[in-house]
Amino acid sequence: MFDARYAAFATLSALLVLSPGATLAVVVETALGHGRRAALLTVVGIGLANATLAASTAFGLSALVDRWPSALPIVRLAGGAYLAYLGARGLWRACFPAPQVSSTASGTVPVADSATLGTVPRGAMSVAPHWSTEFAARGLLTNLLNPPVILFYLTVVPQFIGPQDPYLARALVLGATHVAMSVVWQGSCGLAVGLAAEHMSRPAVRRTLLGITGAVLMLLGARLLL
Repeated sequence: MFDARYAAFATLSALLVLSPGATLAVVVETALGHGRRAALLTVVGIGLANATLAASTAFGLSALVDRWPSALPIVRLAGGAYLAYLGARGLWRACFPAPQVSSTASGTVPVADSATLGTVPRGAMSVAPHWSTEFAARGLLTNLLNPPVILFYLTVVPQFIGPQDPYLARALVLGATHVAMSVVWQGSCGLAVGLAAEHMSRPAVRRTLLGITGAVLMLLGARLLL
């Protein structure tokens, strides 16, 4: 199972995971705009999406795509629209930061966003419980609607499964390898960027970075749409 072909697949997967793309841009945008907890929740959603695609490929997703070839263009358009939407939200947050609300004994008091006054106190960018599913869904949709990721599982993974290999077991092992690599790398990036964003002493820097990542997401979305 763990032969030379597996080593070649692991190397290729590592290179693809480390290369910047839409998935990493979404993680960075989330970390800059909402903090490290939100970024890690987004990574959880990305991992679930990758695991779903890996399992679907192992159980015959390619046959479904061959039967309905029009599905991929629809996914591409939906993915492009979703990335553009996330980018637009990032740009909006960079230009018009919303004040945060802090709970006190006498009620709720608005607290200026770090993009307005400065460093956010530790824990101020925490994720509300009802927002947790939103960020996980963000990561899930990003990769389920990401044509390069889908094509990776449909076309690249099968190339490393020989005729003598147990197809299902081999496909699941290869998929799990890619999922684990992506979760570790993107989780590390989200944690590092989120920590940096929460402790930036110059708020204009965070707003600028958030605007840049928002613009990048919009460009990536436009490329998929066009």
